[in-house]
Amino acid sequence: MYKLKKALYGLKQAPHAWYNRIEAYFVKEGFKKCEYEHTLFVKQNKRGSILIVSLYVDNLLFTGNDESMFTEFKNLMMFEFDMTDLGKMKYFLDLEALQKSSGIFICQKKHVEEMLQRFGMNNATQFKLQL
Repeated sequence: MYKLKKALYGLKQAPHAWYNRIEAYFVKEGFKKCEYEHTLFVKQNKRGSILIVSLYVDNLLFTGNDESMFTEFKNLMMFEFDMTDLGKMKYFLDLEALQKSSGIFICQKKHVEEMLQRFGMNNATQFKLQL
């Protein structure tokens, strides 16, 4: 996961300008934009390796099947933009990701706990669903 250090904050057109800037960069670097999800970009090399990048405001998530593509991508991004490598994804949009050798596990435990606390239900032992 990456986070942009210096964005175009303060301008009404900032999100649009930022998206146009990074989209142009991704296209220049050989990424294809998903026609159904405009914040998803995919790059595939001649060996069949793939790199998938998801853009959310000033955060980038990327995954793929080739470590060398990860390294190249991170180096190019840090050269082109003022970016910070936040390491492996732990939390994103209220999703908690636990990455282990046996797989990636996604849950919303932290989000649910915060919601229960917010509504004074953090000590509840059982829930009754009423329809």
